[in-house]
Amino acid sequence: MIQLLIKEEGRDLLNDTSFGGLPVRERGSEPEWPKCLCGKELQYQGKIRTDIGYEMIFMYDCDECWGDGTVQVASAENVEFYHPEDASVALRKTEYGAKNVAVAQTDYNDAREEWQGRRRDVLGQLYGKPAWIQGDETPKCTCCNAKMRFVAQLEEGPDHTTAMNFGGGCGYLFDCPEGRTAKFIFQC
Repeated sequence: MIQLLIKEEGRDLLNDTSFGGLPVRERGSEPEWPKCLCGKELQYQGKIRTDIGYEMIFMYDCDECWGDGTVQVASAENVEFYHPEDASVALRKTEYGAKNVAVAQTDYNDAREEWQGRRRDVLGQLYGKPAWIQGDETPKCTCCNAKMRFVAQLEEGPDHTTAMNFGGGCGYLFDCPEGRTAKFIFQC
């Protein structure tokens, strides 16, 4: 069984899995917006709600720096949106929610092919096994040095003009429930 992530308008962008828009923080906390080596704020891509909270993905979006990006984890309780210093750099020009749809397939690529809706509305998959483009690159956790748990595989998005930039490939989110840490990589 594959759990597809499907674009759905009208979702609660504060409390559900969502892409674009604003990240969340625990009320009263002051997380620092992640920055690249040149000092520019990383671009917020979206958040996945998991059993450890919200895993929020930020990626490089500048010509000088390049990398897989970073993930911030926030509790799923008592959250509020927070804003970057420079919205023109740090925010995508789109926002949309996502719902989980169980598909009777065991392979992600087969599940995507058989999806009956608009093809670009398939945003990825939750849990299961990653469909690697270049081979297994499962990261190790910084807290326990064990291979991290696969959380999500993400497609670039429903609109090519505002898509997440994975170089035409896919993004992969991993976490460690024990340490409440997460990592994000992409392959193209």
